[in-house]
Amino acid sequence: MNNRHIALIVEDDKETAEDLLEILRTTECDSVIVDNHEDALATLQRKSFCLILLDLQIKAKSESIKGHVDHGRLLLRKIRQSHGDHNGTAFWLPVLIVSGFAREADEAVEVMKSGANDVIQKPLENQQVSARIRRALEDSGRTSHAVCRDKPPTQRPDFSKGVMISIPGDRIGRRTRVMVGSTPVEVTDSSLWVLLHLMVALRKGSQVHKTDLGGSTDQGFKGVSNLRNELKSALAGAEIVKNHYHGLYSFTDQVTIGECATDSLLKIGDVRISDLAKQLRKQPRTKPKKV
Repeated sequence: MNNRHIALIVEDDKETAEDLLEILRTTECDSVIVDNHEDALATLQRKSFCLILLDLQIKAKSESIKGHVDHGRLLLRKIRQSHGDHNGTAFWLPVLIVSGFAREADEAVEVMKSGANDVIQKPLENQQVSARIRRALEDSGRTSHAVCRDKPPTQRPDFSKGVMISIPGDRIGRRTRVMVGSTPVEVTDSSLWVLLHLMVALRKGSQVHKTDLGGSTDQGFKGVSNLRNELKSALAGAEIVKNHYHGLYSFTDQVTIGECATDSLLKIGDVRISDLAKQLRKQPRTKPKKV
């Protein structure tokens, strides 16, 4: 039985990948190396890992000519969507960003908010990388590989007494960061639009009809389902949107609205989002009507 941790290295520079492999060997870790976003996702579906070392600037596919930081950021988001378990101190599956593009403080903060456990700067310093790897494994609770086989119970957020949704206004590529309790989630503009509709309705103590959310009277509506899916990693199975049937939706009674950076939402440049941001700013905080 293998008692060594196994790490996934996502790095499209062959020399750097080999350096990381050697460093991992000194920390009692075996490794699998992939060089692009597509292969990384496929490998994660086939095999379980104890640790991920992720370069931000990677290729989209193996045949791609050049890497881009957006591919690394997107991969990090997807990893956290499917591996968002947290032990109360750190994520159960550690993801360490290894990148020269995270050199600036703002960039490092962004990837940490998106779910990275740590950021390792290039060029690599062997002792520093080894120390960061060991600390990430210890913080996650993976003190030995035997522990990795028996996933410990995770601390899920308790929304029974309510959940606050706020919008700090941070823009990450074409997504906007939303806070569900203390958990950050990055949502698309279409889901942000649905979310803002529900927020405005909550402030008014009313409900939203699917036709106001882009649906039609005689067809199904996927906007709310898409929003639920994008918030899935933060909700941990909780339901915050209620379907009243007849095409009407609202937040559940557990939801409250926190601080929303409406000025930042206006800068997105989407007329529909701007209109709702202005409405949200004007509406006083009220409790939803009982249904």
